[in-house]
Order: sequence, then C-alpha cells, then structure tokens
Amino acid sequence: MDLGLKGKVAVVMGGTTGIGAEAALRFAAEGCKIAVCSHNLEKVEAFKKRAAEAGIEDALVEQVNGMKAEEQEAFAEHIVEKFGRIDIWVNCAGGNKHGPVYSLPEETFQYILDLNLTSAFIGIKTASKYMMEQKSGAIVNLSSLASKSPVAYRVTYAAAKAGVNMLTVGAASELAPYGIRVNAVAPGIIDTVLSANAIYEHTDYIMSMIPLHRAGSPMEVGDVIVCLASDKFSYVTGAVIPVDGGKNSMEDTDLPWTEPWKG
Repeated sequence: MDLGLKGKVAVVMGGTTGIGAEAALRFAAEGCKIAVCSHNLEKVEAFKKRAAEAGIEDALVEQVNGMKAEEQEAFAEHIVEKFGRIDIWVNCAGGNKHGPVYSLPEETFQYILDLNLTSAFIGIKTASKYMMEQKSGAIVNLSSLASKSPVAYRVTYAAAKAGVNMLTVGAASELAPYGIRVNAVAPGIIDTVLSANAIYEHTDYIMSMIPLHRAGSPMEVGDVIVCLASDKFSYVTGAVIPVDGGKNSMEDTDLPWTEPWKG
C-alpha cells in the first residue's frame, strides 16, 4: 500500500538505533527525506554508515542533545535549510535507569523525566513552530506499555511515559485547528537493549503473558510509527496505540522482577 509519503520530510529524534532507526529507514524507503539525530556521536556515525549502505544519500544526521531546547531548535533550523520544511516529527529518544523508589537519587529521577518526557515536549514545541505555518504536520511520540502497567524498580520510567500520553492528548487538542495530528505508540516487550535482560532471563514466563507469545521487533514498531504519520491515518489524533502483541488487553501485568535489572 502506498502511504503517500514520497517527498515529505521526516524527522526522527533518537533515530540512530533501535525503534527510531527502523522508523527512519522505513520513512526513507517510502520516499521521505529524513533527518535523524542522537546525543551519542558514535551512534550518529554508525547510522550514517547504515544509511549509506541502504542507498540513502541526502539524509541529515547530527549529534543533538534532545533534552536541550536550543539544540533541538538548531537541528530544526538545519533541517529547514536543507529540505525546506518539516512534515513529520517523531520523538523517539528515551531510556531508563533502574532502582527502588525509596533510594533512587532525585537527579536520576529528573534525568529520566527529561530524557523521556521533557525531550518530547521540546520536540512538539519545536516542530509545531514550523507545522503551524504550513497548516499541516504529524507528530508521533514514543510511549510504553509501562505507562499503564508500571512494575517495581521502574516507576520513574512509567511516570515519564504516562506523562508522554497526557502530553500527546493535550497537544493533539491544541494543534488540531492547525491541521497537525499528534499521536503516540506504546510498545510492550520489544527486542531492544532496554528489554534484553527481561526477555532472556524470564523468557518462558514473559512470553506466556503475551497473546502472540513472542517479543516484538523494532521494525514492527517502526512500521506502526510510519503508518501513523501518514495521511492514511488522517482522522487519527490524540491516540496512544499499543504495539505489544496483545499484552495491553490482559489484566495480569505483574512480572517476576524482584530487583533492578543490571543492564
């Protein structure tokens, strides 16, 4: 199915690895011009190589700290200078640091909020500046199943992603009059670095709790992001779409974790 994305400019914050990278490459495959960034220079260089190997010649790939408004704004300016506009903006930066709430340092709590929630807020603010002028655009945020089903030692991440959900719904309402759609995807257990320990240490138990009985792939989440950003979903805004193999529909959300992951 042609998603009608050819010629559009798609930005993926945190798009050099994992879900973000798969989304960026799929956007390119659909004919988009892509702009991708990461705070990690090594990952930036690795993605440049991967993009070149995929035959993507004019991608804009930069080192950007998404938690700093001035860096996101500068990146957006570079995108418009190179491509002329911004049609799609994906806030895919995120991560976690695990620990019990009773001993988690406040600075760690703030860091996880900034990494997952503040960066998305800045992204929406930055993208909407350009999208409001052109009266069109699509913004997709990365949430998580954890936003609805938090587990022990990951409460900060869950709180941040719950904030992403509310940010998505609120921004969708505000920006709808300008033709801008704002949605989110909420992955469950996906085979990424963030979930690796859970998958491989508790494989049988976790897979038994997922109706599809397997972990998802970053590519499967990336596909949903790309479709959601396309005009085929032009009447969808303010939605948080679960991509979790059916886990969202199950009442039993407890996982057998009694101590923080080490990875």
